Amino acid sequence: MRYSGLGILVLAVIAVLLLGWLELNHAVFAVLASSAAFFLVLFAAAWDSWRQTTPANLESRGMYPDDRSVPVMDPGLRREYAPMLPFGIGRQTSAPRRRRRVTPAAARSKRPAVRPAASSWPQPAAAAAVTRPARPARPPRPGRSRQQSEKLQPDATITLAAESRKAGIDEVLTELDIELIGLLPVKRKVAEIGSLLLVDRARKRFGLSASRPNLHMCFTGAPGTGKTTVALRMADLLHRLGYLQKGHLVHVMRDDLVGEYIGQTAPRTKRVLAAAMGGVLFIDEAYSLYRSDDSRDYGQESIDILMQVMENDRDNLVVILAGYKDRMDRFFESNPGMGSRVAHHLDFAAYQTDELLAIGQLMLDKSSYYLSDEAEAAFRDYLSRQLNQPQFANARSVRNELESARLRHAFRLAAEPERPWSMDDLMRLEPPDVVPDLNSVPGPYLTGQ
Repeated sequence: MRYSGLGILVLAVIAVLLLGWLELNHAVFAVLASSAAFFLVLFAAAWDSWRQTTPANLESRGMYPDDRSVPVMDPGLRREYAPMLPFGIGRQTSAPRRRRRVTPAAARSKRPAVRPAASSWPQPAAAAAVTRPARPARPPRPGRSRQQSEKLQPDATITLAAESRKAGIDEVLTELDIELIGLLPVKRKVAEIGSLLLVDRARKRFGLSASRPNLHMCFTGAPGTGKTTVALRMADLLHRLGYLQKGHLVHVMRDDLVGEYIGQTAPRTKRVLAAAMGGVLFIDEAYSLYRSDDSRDYGQESIDILMQVMENDRDNLVVILAGYKDRMDRFFESNPGMGSRVAHHLDFAAYQTDELLAIGQLMLDKSSYYLSDEAEAAFRDYLSRQLNQPQFANARSVRNELESARLRHAFRLAAEPERPWSMDDLMRLEPPDVVPDLNSVPGPYLTGQ
């Protein structure tokens, strides 16, 4: 008899359906039956939701809706009741739920023994302690953010030597002085820029603000005079001082920026700029971007995009333009907007014979080679003759000649495979090695001996 009422209800529903099917039009019956089924399902869902959120049901699962220490919203038709916490307060799901201990008096009144504070929103510190473990503290970022966290009092003092050691500026300048022979004006300009940024760094320690200096540059000079090397050191210097986030260098030329057909230039230029963000964009032979004699050239489109980014994103990008001085001067005359955005101009003068010889000896030292006295004199004479040739590329040509000298040295030793050679013989370059001799006798690999 427990389910007799339910059975009678089911029989009544079936009888109504049969009478409706026999007496009514089938289309009308279908509409009425579907509407009735819809309202029946809606009633069942509402009944289930009301049953889950009754105070007795919630308390049976260890939940107390009258406790407003954390605002709670009804999540709806969910079997597992999960409170929705306000924005900014996390939910701890890994820890098991604990039933609150309730005194008998509190159980009778269906209220917790400990009443919440007057404010319905918990304090941020308490919420963080209850809801989730605190995140590990992030290490301070180098540069600007770290300096702001270490502000000094107005009566404090500071030494630039200590700041320079902390940033590692002396290391960069020392490496630049070792790698580059001569170029004293260039080294002085780099030191001036480093000094300005170092003083700005010290000023920020006291909370003194100043506008960020314009760091876009132009390097002019013949090939092989050290422009790329200085650009690499400049990127490292700016990164150490906190003016660049990454400090990398992206080396590009015209073909990397300008397309051959319409619609190719803008995507290429933007892709290169995106890769260079946070570092230095080094554009070699930058004057080739503008070709006034070609009306169908798309270089001007790339220049327009570059000028816009150089102005709007100068806090996150340094652009260095490089090329011959006379051609770069004409480039700036044709594009005055680009010229006004470049603040520092460094001219790399061509090397003299003694400087080129010193560069060659530095290259040989790194490879564990050296020139004999006769070879040094012969190489000096060879460089003095090549110095004024149109295709001579300064340090780059010296490097290529020394690579050829190593080949001739190895070929000369291999010509006598049975002769014992000492370590000094394997290191020493002689005049026939550094100056090619077309009348020399071929070695065994050519004669078949």
